Amino acid sequence: MTRAQISPLNISSPATRGIFQASKWLHAQVLLDENEMKALCAHLGDFSIHSVSGLVEEPHGYISVDEFVDEYSLYVGALKKGVEPDEKRCRPFFSTVFTRDTDCLYAMHAANKYLIKPLLPIIQLQLHHVFHSSVDGKFYPKVHGTDSISWGLQFSYPQIFQDPLTREIVKVDKSPRFPNTTLFAELMKWVRAHTLPTPFVIDNQRMNQPIRLGKQCWEWIAHHPHLKQKNITVAPLYKKPEDLQAGSTASSEGESS
Repeated sequence: MTRAQISPLNISSPATRGIFQASKWLHAQVLLDENEMKALCAHLGDFSIHSVSGLVEEPHGYISVDEFVDEYSLYVGALKKGVEPDEKRCRPFFSTVFTRDTDCLYAMHAANKYLIKPLLPIIQLQLHHVFHSSVDGKFYPKVHGTDSISWGLQFSYPQIFQDPLTREIVKVDKSPRFPNTTLFAELMKWVRAHTLPTPFVIDNQRMNQPIRLGKQCWEWIAHHPHLKQKNITVAPLYKKPEDLQAGSTASSEGESS
C-alpha cells in the first residue's frame, strides 16, 4: 500500500464515537536487527501503519512500511555503532499502530490538523526500555529513564474491549469484528520463531529475561551503548541462527524416539 492508495479515515470525534477502552494487553517486547524487522513486516502481509503520537497533516496519519523500516534501520544502526539512538527523531514512527482494516481508526480535527484515534483493537507500538536495578539485581521492562536500556519496540494487543457506544464488555476474539486479532497472532508466531529470550550476563552470572532478542542481533549486541555503560553482556549464541530451529527439531525427535 502506498500513500497515494491510502484513503482518508472517517472524520469524527469522541463525542460521536465514544472513547476507546481496552484491557488485559498482551505484549511482545523485542529488539530486532533491521533485516529482521523488514522480514517481519513482509511476513505480516496486508496491513497499514498510522501515527498516533500527535497531530498529523492528513486525515490518515499513514506511514509506509518502507519509511517505518528505514527509520528502524537508523535506530539499530546507532546501536551497532555504539552510540545513543536519536529517539526524539524516531518516536513519531514508533508511536504508531498496525491495522489490517482502516475502519478500526478514525480522524478528528485538531488545530487545523488531525489526530488519529482507535475505534477497535489495533496493535499499538512504542519504544521499549528495560531498567536494571543495581539494588536488587533485577530487570524491569517498560521503564523509561536516563539510566534505562533502549530495547527495540513493544507491540501490544488487548484481550478485553469495551464497546465505546453500548458499553458492552467483550472478549477480543478472531471474529470479523476484530480483524487485528489474526494480525497480532501472526506477529507473535513470527517473534517466537525468530527471536529468543535474552540471556544477560552480569558479574559472570547469567540472567535469562523474557524480553526478546532477534537471532541476527547476536552479531552486534556487544556494541550496544547502554549495555557497555553498565558492564552488561549477552551470553554467546553458540549455534548459528539458522541452525537453532533445526537443532530444536532434532532434539524433539530424539526425545520421542
